Amino acid sequence: MVVTLKITGLNIVSARGKLYVYVRETGERLFGPYEGEKAELKRLLASDKNFIAKWNARRQPDVKRTYEPGTLGDLVRWFELECPKYQTLSAATKKDYTAAFQHMRDVFDAKLDDIDTAELYELRDKCAIDKWPRFADKMISALSSMFGQAVKRKKMRMNPALGIDKAHTADKNANREWMAAEVDAAIDAAPANIKTILLIARYAGFRGQTIATLTWREYQHDASYGKCFRVITRKNGEVVWVPAAAELQTHLDAIRGNKTLATHITTRADGSPWDNEVQMQTEVSHYLRDIEALGKVGPGTTLHGLRVTYAADLKRSGADTGDIAAALGDKSERMGAHYTRHVENEAKVIRAFEGKKARAKNGE
Repeated sequence: MVVTLKITGLNIVSARGKLYVYVRETGERLFGPYEGEKAELKRLLASDKNFIAKWNARRQPDVKRTYEPGTLGDLVRWFELECPKYQTLSAATKKDYTAAFQHMRDVFDAKLDDIDTAELYELRDKCAIDKWPRFADKMISALSSMFGQAVKRKKMRMNPALGIDKAHTADKNANREWMAAEVDAAIDAAPANIKTILLIARYAGFRGQTIATLTWREYQHDASYGKCFRVITRKNGEVVWVPAAAELQTHLDAIRGNKTLATHITTRADGSPWDNEVQMQTEVSHYLRDIEALGKVGPGTTLHGLRVTYAADLKRSGADTGDIAAALGDKSERMGAHYTRHVENEAKVIRAFEGKKARAKNGE
């Protein structure tokens, strides 16, 4: 008898002619790359005992179980269902928190009063091995956010997750500014739907979560710049107006066609909306790694790196950090400085060499 599996809770993503299988809830890759038709892949997964075992091991546990008051499991229930702060989080953050909490279900019976920082380090280190370091850090962030809200409501005496250092060592080259040649090469080689995403990130500076849900209604006429964007950012609810650069206007006006105002500007290859920003970012990431292998772009090119490129361009044009933060839709001026610190360092080097040139000219 052939064992079959009804594929639910999975995303099958196509990128550059290959198929990948992800857990819809967590974004974890379970299978791929696979070269072939989607129907063939589904038949393969339905009869592959190793895949079925791998999937069953990750299926969501019984969410109906209740936990005693004062336990971690009961606090998670309160946080997700009753805490006002949780309701203000973005869909992506909620998804990350849910994945983290599901991973910890084995310790949901733990008493809150017994949880200390040392035990959280042990939990984090084990998670980094079982999953990966970045996921372990997201788990601690989810706990810290929940514990912080619990302390404010006297459900806990203190937040034991405060001050825990990262398991993941950030790549200093990640999310870097793109070189102009990399931008041109990536945009020129991109499929139509990916090209739109890259152009918006480069010339409007939006985050991925805003790009994934951007509609034609938010692309508007502007008396001074021809066209502009008026959006409410998904991450922090900021109302942002930014002019659409000429390069972006040319592209968007060419693809607009008969689309209605409510239609999403960025879509999957078949024209349907993205299920979520993670799906969009995953497909863009696959594309970038494929063209990196071909030597068209260097390591560290990411969608978020185009936001850094946008900010750096504004900085070199004379904008101050407050102006840049506003253009990025960030509430804090510190983010304007964060994205353009390397440009300021360039300016310092230029001043140093200009001083040297002036002294040489004066015969000093």
